[in-house]
Amino acid sequence: MKKIFSFIFGSAFILFSCSDNYLETAPTNQISDLAVFQTVEGAQTAIDGVLRDMRSQHGAANMHDQFGVKAIDLSVDLMGEDIAVEKFHWFGADYRFENRTANDPRSLYAWSLFYRIVYNVNGIINHIDEAASDSENLKKNLKAQALTLRAYSYFQLVQLFQHTYSGHENEPGVPVYTDATTEGFPRNTVAEVYQQITEDLQVAVQLFETSNMPQRHISDPTVNVARGLWARVALVMEDWQTAAEMASAARQGYPIMAATAYSTGFDNYSQQNWMWGFEVNNEQSTTYASWFSHMDWSIGGYCGFGFSPKSFSLQLYNQMEDGDVRKALVDTTSIASGSLVPRKFSAGNDKGFAADLVLMRPEEMLLIEAEARVRMEEEAVARNLLRVLRDQRFDNPEPLYSTGQALLQKILLERRIELWGEGFRGFDLKRLKLGVDRNNSNHNPLVARTMSLPAESEKFIYQIPQTEIDANPNIGEEDQNP
Repeated sequence: MKKIFSFIFGSAFILFSCSDNYLETAPTNQISDLAVFQTVEGAQTAIDGVLRDMRSQHGAANMHDQFGVKAIDLSVDLMGEDIAVEKFHWFGADYRFENRTANDPRSLYAWSLFYRIVYNVNGIINHIDEAASDSENLKKNLKAQALTLRAYSYFQLVQLFQHTYSGHENEPGVPVYTDATTEGFPRNTVAEVYQQITEDLQVAVQLFETSNMPQRHISDPTVNVARGLWARVALVMEDWQTAAEMASAARQGYPIMAATAYSTGFDNYSQQNWMWGFEVNNEQSTTYASWFSHMDWSIGGYCGFGFSPKSFSLQLYNQMEDGDVRKALVDTTSIASGSLVPRKFSAGNDKGFAADLVLMRPEEMLLIEAEARVRMEEEAVARNLLRVLRDQRFDNPEPLYSTGQALLQKILLERRIELWGEGFRGFDLKRLKLGVDRNNSNHNPLVARTMSLPAESEKFIYQIPQTEIDANPNIGEEDQNP
C-alpha cells in the first residue's frame, strides 16, 4: 500500500529545547518517538520543535520564499489587491495566481508544512495523558497547545485547498488525521474539517482554563490564542454569535495599542501588545529567506534592495482618512512612479533581519467582534467597538453614524487598513466571496498579469500536490481540485 509522501513525515520530529528565552536546536537522532512522550519535558521539546519549524527556512538553501507560516501569510496577502508588487521575483507567482498547480512549489510547501505540524502534535495529543509528571496542569496545558496548533494547521489547509465554508460545506476539503500515521487518508468534506477544528479549539480552551498556567513565551499558544483562532473560524463559518463571544474573550487583558506603538515598526513584540508571535534572534534569523526581507524597505533584503518592492495599494490609500497614523506610515514621495512605500513593518533601526513575527493581535479580535455584531444587527455595539480602535489611530477621529450595510463596509475597510500585510486579505476575499480588482490603482499589468478575477475563481484555491496524489492510495486524479 502506498504511504503518504514520506519526506513530510520522514523528518517530522524536528525537536528543540527552550533556552535563554529562545527556541534552540536540540539533538534528535538519539530520541525515539515513544521516548518523547514519556515525560512532559519530552512533550515540551516536541512543541518547541513545532514552533521553531513554523518559522524556519525549508527546502534548498537558495529557496528564499519558504520560511514557515509567514511565507504562507505573504502568499495569501499577495492574492489580493492591497499589495502591489513592482518587479517579478520571489513570490511573483503568488502575485500572478500562478502558484496553485499540483506541481508548483507553493502548494507542496503549504501542504507539507501544515501536515508536518499535524503529525507532530498528534503524537503529543495522543500520549501526553500517560506522560510522567507531577503536574497535571502542565500536561493539560501542553495538550491544549498541541490541539490549538492542530486546529490552526487544519484551518490554514482547508482555506488554501478549497473555497470558503459557506456554500461549500459538502465539497472535498483536506484529509483529517488525528493519529501520528503515515497512511494516506481520503479528503474529508469541508464541514468535517471545520468540525474537527472547532472540536479541537473547544477542548483546548477548556484545558487552558482548567490548567490556568501563564504563557511561557510569546510563541506559546494560550487560551487567548485558542479563543482568537476560534473567533477566526466562526467568522468564516458565519457563526456570528460565537465569533463575537470568542473575539471579545480573546482580547481580554490586551489593550488596543496606541498610535505611537503602532508606529514602532512591528518588529519587536516587547514594544507592542501581540497575543501570539515568534521572537527571533540573530543566530536564528533566516536573513534573505525571511518575511522582513520581502516586506521591509528599511533593511537590505529583496524589498529593500529593490529586487521585488511591495508597495501599498493606491486604491486602498485613497480610501484612508487624513489624520490616520496608518496613512502617515505610507511614504508617497515616489507616488508618481507608482511606489507607495509602507513603513508599517520597519526593522532597519532596531532588529534588522532578527525582527519578530506577528501572528495575532487584539485589534484583529476587536474587528472580528465588530463585524459579527453588525451582522447580528447590534449596530450600536459595533460602532462603539470601532470607535475604540479609531480613538487610537486618529488624533481627532470623525464621529461614526453609519448604519446597516454602510457600517459593515466601514468595518471591513478598517480591517483592510489595520491588518494590512499580516496575511488576511486573500482569505477575506474568499470568505466574503469577492473577486479581485487591481485596476485603477498602482498595479503594473506587466508584472501582475492577472489584474482581475471573479469571485470564487478556481485560481483562489491550490491543487493537491502531485506527490500526494502519487503516494496516497486514497486520493487520485479524480479527487483533484479544478
